[in-house]
Amino acid sequence: MKISIRNILLLTWILGLAACGSSKQAAQTTENSTSIAVPDATSAPAEAATETAVPPTATPTEIPASPTPPPTATPLPTPTPIPENQMVNGIALNDFLIMPENVAEHVREIYANGKTQQRNPYAFSKIGDSVVLTPHFLARFDSDNYNLGIYDYLQPTIDHFAGSFSRYGQSAHVGLSFRTLYELGWPDEKYCEPEEDVVACEIRHHNPSIFIIRMGTNDSVPSAMEANLRQLLESLIDQGIVPILGTKNDRFDDEKNTNNQIVRDLSEEYAVPLWDFDLLANTMPLRGLSGDNAHLTMHDTNDYTNPEVLERGYPVSDLTALMMLNTILETVESE
Repeated sequence: MKISIRNILLLTWILGLAACGSSKQAAQTTENSTSIAVPDATSAPAEAATETAVPPTATPTEIPASPTPPPTATPLPTPTPIPENQMVNGIALNDFLIMPENVAEHVREIYANGKTQQRNPYAFSKIGDSVVLTPHFLARFDSDNYNLGIYDYLQPTIDHFAGSFSRYGQSAHVGLSFRTLYELGWPDEKYCEPEEDVVACEIRHHNPSIFIIRMGTNDSVPSAMEANLRQLLESLIDQGIVPILGTKNDRFDDEKNTNNQIVRDLSEEYAVPLWDFDLLANTMPLRGLSGDNAHLTMHDTNDYTNPEVLERGYPVSDLTALMMLNTILETVESE
């Protein structure tokens, strides 16, 4: 079979067209592959942002080998119980015998001054009204009609002041008040010099180192009471005599307890011992007062082993006054 030149040329042209189509397709395939493999100009910042957004790895906390024990709580100190013989009817001695260190120091100074003036260290005197002028006020300690019981440590104080407990003296009178203390109608002419007041007369006769002052029921003028009490305190201190100021358990003056507050205020101002018997009154039936609401309830003995005795005004008054005398002795002997 003979192939004409025309057919050969036609076949060659067809093959050329086919070759060109294959080359163009291959080029397009290559171009597409290159565009995927090569990153776009804007892709780099995106990758960087992706890397920056990755959070840092947290440092692990070291776990101790053994757990830390919780802190141990510091226990509060246990209050020291107050000995029974340092209380009366549940009230501690230091609550009704007020003598802080500044008062104790002043007591030592007054007592030392009294020594230079030849005061009798074994004698005390009383200033008071009908509450004091009675055999129920302290006098039993000069007899055998008492039993101290758990308070037997007070016996040396009774021995020390023997004879003063039952002494009434010149400065205890029925109806006496601070307002009338220096009036000349009170001194007994048998014992006192003309123009001598009851306090000066008692000092001259008994020469005490301590004065128990228990008065105020008959005072109805607070300003006059305060003025004379100031005069009394200044006079005793100058003469080397230790004053003991006592509060009363009645409200005979007024329900505001004005007179007792004057006593408390002046004891603090003059730095002298305070025997706050009024505080103890609340521990006794009827505040330890008899039917007239002025005088104290009584018992036929000062037997402090008998609970009933500690419910009566006079026995409790006697015991706590004795405690104050004992406290003063301990104070002046400790210098």
